[in-house]
Amino acid sequence: MTLKLYKDLSSCGQSDLVSETISYSTLSKSVVAYVESSHHYTLEALATGVARTCCLGFGVERVKVLVEKPGAVKLAKWPGVRIERTLQYFKDHVSLEIPSTVEQTKGNMSGHNIAYLALGSNMGDRFKNVIDALDALSKFSHVQTTSFMYESDPAYFVDQDCFLNCCCRISTSLNPHELLGKLKEIEVAMGRQETFRNGPRPIDLDIIYYNNIVLKSETLEIPHKLMWERDFVLVPLADIAPNYIHPSMHITTNQMKINLSSPTTIRKVMRVNKSLWQWNTKTFIMGILNVTPDSFSDGGLFSGVDTALNQANKLIKDGAHIIDIGGQSTYPGAKQITPQEELDRVIPIIKRIRQEHPDIPLSIDTYHAIVASKAIEAGCNIINDVTGGIRDPAIIDVARKERVPIIINHDRPTQQFLQQQHIKQQAEANGVEPDFSTIDSSPDIIEIVDSFFTERVQSLLASGLHLWQIILDPGLGFSKTYDQSIDLIRRGGELVKRGFPLLIGPSRKGFIGATIAKCENSKIVPDAKSSRRLWGTAACCCVSAGWGVHIIRIHDVSEIKDTMLIADTIYKSKK
Repeated sequence: MTLKLYKDLSSCGQSDLVSETISYSTLSKSVVAYVESSHHYTLEALATGVARTCCLGFGVERVKVLVEKPGAVKLAKWPGVRIERTLQYFKDHVSLEIPSTVEQTKGNMSGHNIAYLALGSNMGDRFKNVIDALDALSKFSHVQTTSFMYESDPAYFVDQDCFLNCCCRISTSLNPHELLGKLKEIEVAMGRQETFRNGPRPIDLDIIYYNNIVLKSETLEIPHKLMWERDFVLVPLADIAPNYIHPSMHITTNQMKINLSSPTTIRKVMRVNKSLWQWNTKTFIMGILNVTPDSFSDGGLFSGVDTALNQANKLIKDGAHIIDIGGQSTYPGAKQITPQEELDRVIPIIKRIRQEHPDIPLSIDTYHAIVASKAIEAGCNIINDVTGGIRDPAIIDVARKERVPIIINHDRPTQQFLQQQHIKQQAEANGVEPDFSTIDSSPDIIEIVDSFFTERVQSLLASGLHLWQIILDPGLGFSKTYDQSIDLIRRGGELVKRGFPLLIGPSRKGFIGATIAKCENSKIVPDAKSSRRLWGTAACCCVSAGWGVHIIRIHDVSEIKDTMLIADTIYKSKK
C-alpha cells in the first residue's frame, strides 16, 4: 500500500501547536490497525477506508491511496486499485458506510459492558439537568466517572442558548438498543419534546462508544457518526478516555481532538452558588474572613457577627468573588477547638452574610464533616479542607451529597521540612547558626505535591465525586520549607497541567517575610502585618497569573484586585 498525503503545512514554522502538523507515526499505526481489523471483499473498499482514516482522522486535505495485491499472477504486474479522496468528500458523505462495519447488538448480561455517553443541556437549569440525568443513569447502570463540565456555543442551529456538556463512562448489562431506549426515557421524563433537529433541549443523551463494537441500524449508530467533528464531545471525552481508539477510524480521542477543523471555543466551567465560573478568563479572588481569636494576620478582628458582616461587606465591595469563612486557625501550633465551638463561631455569621448577600459564593474553611454539612445548610457553597479530606474522610461524603466543590489542600510535612526543623532545633540547642545546606532536595516539591494530588483525586472519584467538583491547592507554607513554597510559586504551571482548577494562598505568609529577609541578608523578618508582606503577596499573585492560577486566597482584596486586573490583562485577556 502506498499513500500520498496533501496538507498545507505552511503555518508549521509560525506555531508550536501540534495540530498544525501530522504525526506520521500515529497515522501509519492507525492505517495498519485499520487494515488488520477490516474484512473487505474489494480493494476499492479497503482503499476508501484507508482514505477515510487519513482525512477524517488526521485532517489530511487530499490523499491518494494505491493498494496492490501481490502474487496474484506469477511474474505479472501486481493488480491494484488507485483512488483519490478529499477531506471535503468525507464531510459531504458523513453517512458513508464503513466497509468493515459489523452489527453486534447482544449485551453482556454480566453488566461488564462499558459505554461512553455524551450529555448536554441548554434549557432551564442546565447544571441541574445534567446532574439529574446522571442520577437517572445510576438507576440502571453504574456511572464510573465523569469528565469536567464545559460550556459550548450551539452547533448546527446557532440561534439558541449555549449548552453545558460533559461525558461519562458507565458499566451496564443492557445491550446497545436497550440502553438507547433507557436514554430516550430519561429525555422524555426530563421534558424533552421533539421539535426540530439540533434544536434546544433540557437534556440530550448520546451513546458515543459501546465496548469496542461498530454498529449501524435504522435507529442507532455506534460509534456516534458525527463525534469526530464535535468539540463539545471530543474535549470532555478526552478527559476520561484520551487514549481510547475509535474502532473504525483507528485513532485516539486525543488525536481526533487535535484534528478538529476549527479552533475549539468550548469553555471549562464550575457551578458555584448561582454563578457559572469560567476558568482561564480571569483569576478569581477569594477573600479571607477569619472569625477566630488567634489567626496569624487578623485574629480577633472579626469574631462578632456585626464585625464579620462589616468585613464581608468590605471584601465584596473591594472585589472578592467568594468569601472564605474559617472558625479554626490552621497555623502551626494553633489551639484546636471542638467542632461544636467551630459551629458556634461560623454558623451565625454565615446565615447573616447569606441573608444580606444571597448571591455571593461562600466557602467554609474546615476539616470537620459536621461543620461542612451545617455550613452548607446555612448557605455555604464550597468546602475548603486544609487536610485534603484526610482528617475527617466523611467530609467527602458531604461534598458528594450536597454536590458542591471541595478544595483539596496539601498539608503533609515534607521530608525537607522535617530536616529543616531538626537542624533548627539542634542549632538552637548548641547556640549556633543553623546550616541548611545538608538538606536533601530530592524528591522536589512538585513531585511530592503531584503524587499527593494523584492519590487524592483517585480517592475522591472512587467516592463518587465528579471531576468538576475538585479544586487543588498545593498548600503554600503548610509544612514546607520556605524555598519549597517559592518553588511552588515558580513552577505552579506544572500542576495546572493536571487540568483541575488550582488555588493558591500566599497571603502575608511566613515564606514571603523570610524570603525578603534572605534577599537582604537580614535577620529582621517583616511580620504578618507589614506592608512588605502585602507587596510580596502581590508579586506571588502576579507570577502565578502568568502560569495560569485560577483562584487566589488573600486578605487584602482591594490591593490584590488591582494587581490582578493588570496581570490578567497581560496573561489571560486573549486566551
